Amino acid sequence: MINRTRMQLTIRNAAVLSVILIGLNLTVYIVMKQMLFAQVDKAMNGVNGTTTVATVSPQISSLKGLALDRAVTFRVAQMDRPVIQLLWTDEDEALPLPNKNGFTDEQLERLKPSKLDELYTVKAGNQYFRVLNIANSALSVSSGVEDVTYTVKTQQFLSNVSAEIGMLDRLRLILLLGGAAGLLVAIGAGFYLANRALIPIRLSLEKQQQFVSDASHELRTPLSVIQAHAELLLRHPDHTIEEDSKHVSTVLQEARRMNKLVGGLLTLARSDSNQLELERKPVRLDLIVRESVNKMEMLAEVKELILNAEIDDCIPLEADEERLHQLLAILLDNAIKYTSEGGVVRVVCRKLAHTVQLEVEDTGIGIAPEDLPRVFDRFYRGDKVRGREGGTGLGLAIARWIVERHGGKIRLESKPSVGTLVSVTLPL
Repeated sequence: MINRTRMQLTIRNAAVLSVILIGLNLTVYIVMKQMLFAQVDKAMNGVNGTTTVATVSPQISSLKGLALDRAVTFRVAQMDRPVIQLLWTDEDEALPLPNKNGFTDEQLERLKPSKLDELYTVKAGNQYFRVLNIANSALSVSSGVEDVTYTVKTQQFLSNVSAEIGMLDRLRLILLLGGAAGLLVAIGAGFYLANRALIPIRLSLEKQQQFVSDASHELRTPLSVIQAHAELLLRHPDHTIEEDSKHVSTVLQEARRMNKLVGGLLTLARSDSNQLELERKPVRLDLIVRESVNKMEMLAEVKELILNAEIDDCIPLEADEERLHQLLAILLDNAIKYTSEGGVVRVVCRKLAHTVQLEVEDTGIGIAPEDLPRVFDRFYRGDKVRGREGGTGLGLAIARWIVERHGGKIRLESKPSVGTLVSVTLPL
């Protein structure tokens, strides 16, 4: 599934980057083309509406007697290149000038007017021309050599743009080559981005698989114990409850352990899907801490531990009271569980300027340095802890979720055979 998703993401990322690259190339080409033709088009539009040769050639005051021995050329808007004027008859033939206006028959064939009052580009031979055709139905020209009158149907203005077309061709080639290289880069970038995007997905899948594996392992153990003791009970149906009280007690103990495990799994599952909301209301943290400590005093006495509490008075919070009780129960239970007889468990709750500092410290077996980075992972337990008490490994994960949902931070420090300190900071 990961490989298929990576391929799909690579294709999509490469497609998006390619579309962006192609769009940029087209934009550059179009803008450059408009910039190159802007001055030429402005000059060509400047002659729009010209109806007589005299308007563009002041030396000629009349068309009568005009010797048609050359094409009329002139400059508009101080352009470096000339604008050439050709006259076309009603039969779409150029006026019969002796030198054919400097154009070959093939070029004249390509230059025949096809559009009126509209600028367009024509390739004539190996030259490119910007063309503007203007209709002139009432214009006539008489030859000064022969008594022949030509009716001019179209005035045509030409400007040689071969240099601009050549520049655009080179630009197009550069953009094509750059685009091809860019597509290869887009594929590589798409693959890189796909891998980056898959990192959290891969980690999430790995955690999910590990979570399912650990949950199955944890549930299998109590179920196996319950099944074994239930089978022993069935072998002696004539026994009384008192005679089989040991088996019944073991089944009840494992059922409670499994119920606790399932409850923790349900809490974490709901927290992952954001289905578990906090019921915030004004509470007194100092009262919650005192109540939690009082509940654990009996357990501490059974293990012959010293349970000390240093709690400031009147610490108001906007929080979920039930979750805070659960947090204290987890931290105190761990401290008492992993502290040997005669040890000390200390609970401190202080009110600071803008936060509340809650600390639970014990003199227990501690946690190995290599285990510290993973103590908040689900189902993770160090070898010493796993071999001694066999907890579910979900307590600290739930504790971190409770603290973070309240906008606080939780930190754990520990040294083997010295003890463990859990610090919780909550905003007031």
